[in-house]
Amino acid sequence: MKNQNLNANYIKNAINPLAFYRHELPNAPLKKQGWNSGGLCPFHTDKRPGSFQVNMETGGFNCFSCHVKGGDIIAFTMALHGLNFSDALAKLADDWGLR
Repeated sequence: MKNQNLNANYIKNAINPLAFYRHELPNAPLKKQGWNSGGLCPFHTDKRPGSFQVNMETGGFNCFSCHVKGGDIIAFTMALHGLNFSDALAKLADDWGLR
């Protein structure tokens, strides 16, 4: 039987991208809509603020320096922590109290 808390759509709907990125990137100057500067890229030694962008509506992210990108908070969690899809869902569910 499938655990609802480990369903990707449930996770993405339950975790607001703005809240997620404010938690993951506490020093980034984030606003509520559209693409935002995510500050320094967490995927490489970055010295250019603004090269890392996050989307507050979809959770997508893109670094124009190291070219790491993804479409949502699950992809970000996978890339940041080196997790597979299922483990990223489990980490998000645990971290955000969704199960």
